[in-house]
Amino acid sequence: MIKRFLSDRRGSYALSMAVAAIPLLLAAGMAIDYSRQTSSQKHLQELADAASLTLARSEETSPVKLRKMAEDMIFSNQSHGRVEQVRIAFLEAKDDWVDVRLAGSIPTTFMGLANIDRLDVSASSLAERAITGNLEVALVLDNTWSMSATDSRGVSRIAALKIAAASLVTELFRKGGDAVKIGLVPFADYVNVGTRYRKASWLDVPDDYSVQPKARTCQTLTTKRVCLKSKPTYACYNVVDGLREKRTCGGGCEKSQVRTVPAYNSCRGGGSPQKYTWYGCVGSRKKKDLRLTDAEPAEKYPGFLGTLQRCLNPILPLTNDKGKLLAAASSMIINIGSYKPGTYIPAGLIWGQNILSPSQPFTEGAAYHEANVRPRKVLVLMTDGENTLRFNGADGMHPNLSTNAVTAAGQVKQTNKDTAEICDYIQSNKIEVFTVAFMVTNKDAKALLQNCASTPAHFYDASDAQKLLDAFTGIGDSLQQVRLAR
Repeated sequence: MIKRFLSDRRGSYALSMAVAAIPLLLAAGMAIDYSRQTSSQKHLQELADAASLTLARSEETSPVKLRKMAEDMIFSNQSHGRVEQVRIAFLEAKDDWVDVRLAGSIPTTFMGLANIDRLDVSASSLAERAITGNLEVALVLDNTWSMSATDSRGVSRIAALKIAAASLVTELFRKGGDAVKIGLVPFADYVNVGTRYRKASWLDVPDDYSVQPKARTCQTLTTKRVCLKSKPTYACYNVVDGLREKRTCGGGCEKSQVRTVPAYNSCRGGGSPQKYTWYGCVGSRKKKDLRLTDAEPAEKYPGFLGTLQRCLNPILPLTNDKGKLLAAASSMIINIGSYKPGTYIPAGLIWGQNILSPSQPFTEGAAYHEANVRPRKVLVLMTDGENTLRFNGADGMHPNLSTNAVTAAGQVKQTNKDTAEICDYIQSNKIEVFTVAFMVTNKDAKALLQNCASTPAHFYDASDAQKLLDAFTGIGDSLQQVRLAR
């Protein structure tokens, strides 16, 4: 055809060719413009997806700030050669999702011949915040006496913890439903595993017993020592689990005298038997370093008896019963009568490991996943202070520190070392660890928690009740997967 066109000397053929070329050129030009539109559409969709995911991962709630974040992200990544006049046509963010719609246009090249100067392009993206797959969470929460301290508003630390823990439980079940299992480990100086496990193969609990009192004996006396002058009293302090408690010191008798008095009976002994009972309290395993791992489940934990309960509320193993978890969280206590427990973080950590492990003592946990995805296992440790107790290898108990300051410092150092080793062991099982320092001022204690967390982003430093709630909210957000739903 081209040869005929070049050799033809008649104007009619050239004119016919010119007329026929117009729609051919227009069609070719439109194909080019539509191809550019497709490329622009793809780029705009990439921007919309990136914007929705960015906002969904953010903790920001202000509509104005969210829009500003979206604009900054879009315009910093926009390729002006592919799409122009980009604007946010719609943006809405809720607790569970973020919806973004973008609009833009491109200038045409050949379609301008048909009076079409620009082509519009649009894209929308919906990003969801959701828990995907099975999730197992161990809440290892400080219930020690120091949690009785109150803030400037009179709110106790334990009250703030109850609110934060309930909020996290509620949020995780709302987002994950039956795919979520949560366990609760209240810890102090000891952990209570629950008396229903008394005959379990992994426990060594002696039988309850009673100690009979000495026989009551009396004698008749006619003299008595009488105090003539008392020592002065003054204000002083006890330190219990890191808290200073005001008390009265001094007093007592400074000068006394034995005087003759009318005859009276002085008796000793008698009374009721002392009953020693198991309340569910357990110590640490004594063999080798098994207190630091859940290896060798055949090696038993020592249960110890007492005339009074010296451990707090029992562990709640992994469950998807939201009601039980909320009840357990709301009933957390920090003392029983005069019993004011100290802090032994290793006990809480190892039992957090135990409830996540698929092996004994508890078997509610699923098998480990190499990438910690199916299921995703998470341990949340919250404490308000440093370790104040030590490990006794003779009986597995956690007694008070030495009264000698140098010796006590060495004992705390060893307890901290045990804490760090259990953290390392937990992470060696691919368990994700979050730590929360609640009003912790001791730099060594705070560093211990920072190092225990899986990453720096897994550590939260909460200086008051609101920040504690924010920390638990942040943990809940971290356990959600942000994904594109549209």
